[in-house]
Amino acid sequence: MHVWESVKEVQYYCGRLDFKHIIDKYAVHFFSKIDKMNNDVVQQCFSNFKRGDKFTRLRNDYGFIVHDSLLAYRVYDKLSLQFH
Repeated sequence: MHVWESVKEVQYYCGRLDFKHIIDKYAVHFFSKIDKMNNDVVQQCFSNFKRGDKFTRLRNDYGFIVHDSLLAYRVYDKLSLQFH
């Protein structure tokens, strides 16, 4: 086990996310808010973005759909799988 892996475990058991998961959680939350907007221009831009690599990686990593009301929990659940 590497030193930084033990830090991840401490963060997990303290109920905290590491930096990568925090960024992902806020990104997913932000995308959820954008998806609910009633602005046609924003919706078209977001529609194009959803076909890109960054959004696809997040969706594949955490197994969510944009309308999911438990997005933050999905990021934490993915991290917890490493320690069970």
